[in-house]
Amino acid sequence: MYSQYIVLPRGLSYSSVFSVKPEPVMTLWYTLHTVADHRRGQGRRHDLATVLTLAILALCSGHTSYLAMQEWCVNYQQRIKEQIPFLAGHMPNSATFYRVFANLDVIAFEEVIGNWLQAITPLEKGEGIGLDGKSLHGTNLHLVSAFAHLARTVLFEQGTDTKGKELVVGPKVLTHITLKDHVVTGDALFAQRTLCEQIEKAKGGYVFRVKGNQDTLENNIRLFFTDPPFQAKIQEQTTVDRWKGVKEERVVRVSDDPQLLSYLSWPGVTHVWEMTKTVTKDKVTTTIVSVGISRIPVLIQEEEIAEQISGLIRGHWGIENRLHRQRDVVLHEDKSTIRKGHAPQTMAILKNIVTSIFHRGTVRNFKSAMRKFAADPEELFHFLGLVEAQKAYVYA
Repeated sequence: MYSQYIVLPRGLSYSSVFSVKPEPVMTLWYTLHTVADHRRGQGRRHDLATVLTLAILALCSGHTSYLAMQEWCVNYQQRIKEQIPFLAGHMPNSATFYRVFANLDVIAFEEVIGNWLQAITPLEKGEGIGLDGKSLHGTNLHLVSAFAHLARTVLFEQGTDTKGKELVVGPKVLTHITLKDHVVTGDALFAQRTLCEQIEKAKGGYVFRVKGNQDTLENNIRLFFTDPPFQAKIQEQTTVDRWKGVKEERVVRVSDDPQLLSYLSWPGVTHVWEMTKTVTKDKVTTTIVSVGISRIPVLIQEEEIAEQISGLIRGHWGIENRLHRQRDVVLHEDKSTIRKGHAPQTMAILKNIVTSIFHRGTVRNFKSAMRKFAADPEELFHFLGLVEAQKAYVYA
């Protein structure tokens, strides 16, 4: 079930941008029309859907600041007039992007985009949903995202301006997601009774690390694996990876010992696990042993339980590599100077759209795709379904 994301060799790929031929994102343009516009009608020169669409087009081409978005609109104005004229006309400048983004109702915007991304993203039975927080550089804003392991899509995201409130926001994020037959993964911060009860009631599963914030629970699990009781059933899964002179070996041991589970008395827990990670680099070996709890309902136990939990543990870090890193390194979120009002969260939502539809379209390399879209925007217009929307606009 936990296969690698589809990236075909270049000789077999559909194009230099996409690994396989993508389906156009047909509904994005129409979805953006359902976002509430906070502005008065008097003096308004650009409708909100147009401003947001142009911003997404600019981001897909690697333009990440207000000024860069304005320049993209000016530079590609003729191409827009020729291919998607319903977006043409007076192009918004940097001040327009600034005012619109700073005052946008981000709660309503996130609701619309979250529902849309979930509607276009099919999740596999038993797929992991990573729950993780991220602080926006230069602001007091902390975002908690729910990220699908295999689909690599942001299913929902919510922000708070108070550090430590991730524990309050996390459960709220999960209320916007269908948890049945899916498994929520997270670090030790989310190993909380109330959150596990919420997931259990929603008929979902969870895999959480356990650390010092639940020291009694952690100590009991470590003691169990250090000196297992006689005839205790323990499954084991070993994986080895090598890259650039580094060897990483992970040994995951899993048990559903009924006496231990009864003693722990944790909401919905079906298994406990221990992972021993041994990293060897330049003949220096480092070993880290972590433990955790999990709930894997019988209905989604489609493979060896140790293999499934091992895949979920590793799959969780996709939210760092496939979302946070892309936003920070490729879309320059960690260097952004956009800090006024709701603009930072608005930009984060737009970047979530870009990363999610890029993964959905099997984009091979984000930076290469952005360079290609900047050189040939017609392919981007087709990818976002705008050419098809233009045809519908003409026939209407």
